Order: sequence, then C-alpha cells, then structure tokens
Amino acid sequence: MLHWQAVRVGFVNTVLWERYGPFWVELLRAAGAEVVLPSADDVVAAAAEVPADEGWMPLLARASLRALPDVDLVLLPRLAPEDHQGPGSAQDPWVMDVAAMLARSEPGRASVWTVPAETGPGVEAVAIPLLTRAVGEVGRVRRVWEQFRVAAQQPWRPRARANSGAGGRFVAVTGAPWWCTPALIAELARPGERLGGQHEVAPAELRAEGRRWRADLVDPDAEALGAVRRFARRGDVDVVRLIVDPARAADAWLARRARELAAARVEPVALDQVVTLSDVVRALVPGSSA
Repeated sequence: MLHWQAVRVGFVNTVLWERYGPFWVELLRAAGAEVVLPSADDVVAAAAEVPADEGWMPLLARASLRALPDVDLVLLPRLAPEDHQGPGSAQDPWVMDVAAMLARSEPGRASVWTVPAETGPGVEAVAIPLLTRAVGEVGRVRRVWEQFRVAAQQPWRPRARANSGAGGRFVAVTGAPWWCTPALIAELARPGERLGGQHEVAPAELRAEGRRWRADLVDPDAEALGAVRRFARRGDVDVVRLIVDPARAADAWLARRARELAAARVEPVALDQVVTLSDVVRALVPGSSA
C-alpha cells in the first residue's frame, strides 16, 4: 500500500534529540515512512515569531513544529510520566504534557505524538500503534518491529566522551536534560575550564540518585538534582554549574533545591546570559554547526 509508505513524519529535533531521535528515525524509515527534520535555519526563523515568555524549551518546541510544514504527524519525546504528582517540573504543563501544550499554542498543525525519550521497556506499547499509523499493513508492522525489538529494549546510555578542554578547573554541568547535551555544553565553556557532567552519565542512574534524596521528584528534576548530588561529592570537581532558564518557575525551584544539596559547590547560570537562542538551536539541531 504505497500511500501508507509515503506518510511524512516530522520530528521536533531541538528537545532531547540525541536520546530519542536516532532510534525512532531508523524505525520509521525501515517501515517506509518519509522522515522530515527541520533545519536549524528554519527553526531559528520560526523562533523569531514565537514569544519567549514561557521559556526557551517551549519556544524551541513551538518553533520546530512551525518549521515542519506539510507533514502528516510530528514526533517529540515524552519528558515525564504524565500521572506524576509532585513539586518542581511536575507543576509545569510544558514538561508534563508537551503535546497538549503544543496543540493549544499551535492549533491547526499536524497531529503530535509523544514517544519515550529513551529506549527501554515502554517503547513497544508506543511503537506498534505508531507503525500501524505510518504503515497501515499489519504484516509489515510485525516484520519491522521484529528487526528493532532487541534494540528497543536496551536502556539508553550516552556515548562515552572525554571531558572537553585541557587542564584548568573541572566544571560539572547540570540542569534540565534538554540543555545537557554535548554540543550545547561545549558552547558554555570558559577559558581555563574542562567541562563534563550530567550528559556523560546514564539518565536512569541520575534519576535514582536524585530520588534517594527526594522520592517525589519528577524525571527531569530527579536527573538534574541527582547529577548535582553526584558531582558535588567528587573531589576532582571544582564547581557544579547548574544551567537554568530564568523564564521557567520550575528552574527557579530547581536552583533552590540544588543549593540545599550543595550550596558551596553550585553555580547557577542563566542560559540566556551565556549563549544566544540562535546558538542554542544550532547546537541542538543535528548536523548543524554552531
């Protein structure tokens, strides 16, 4: 059924792309879907028309969606379990139900599907309906899924990387997971620093670390505070740099909790004071040069 194979699937590639994008792109291409990725230039242009009052993460999600014309559906990662109750980011609708917020703020655009941000046990329950929507042929769905079943069940881990920079003080960068990517962290380096941190550790390990301190933390906060807790204990870490978005109330909450954990070691830094939105987009979009 060729008309099913021609389904155009767009991706929001500015939010947690390294974690979720490669797996879902490969899966859908194997199923015969046409994958559409917005360019950094198109996202930057769209971002200029989006208000920034809700923070840069919502702005990037909205701009990415606007940069995807003529697609049948759009994928983006689920940022947190939707039924979680608690403080911090659990009170932020852009974290708890980003698809609904996009539908509300960008009406009339393609249907948005949320998929797990990491491979693991929850992928199959989302992948089968998605493949059925994209392919429409039960036999082909089964064949494609069998190719990817094993990979889908493996927990996602970051690729091992050496700390950037040579010599100088060692800075462990932490914050909301969508900011802790290798390319963006490289943009935050100051002279005489080596950067490492949250992006080098498996998210599940950091979430467990954070919940040993507070069991009610939603996933993004558990990961960020778990990273603060872990790196603040290390003798080779000179400072724990916490990246925050001043427009997000949840980030202000996160900064307060980080100070409770390690006041003498934590250095909150406002993202918009150290890098431009254009540079953020070009660091986050795959294949771009900042």
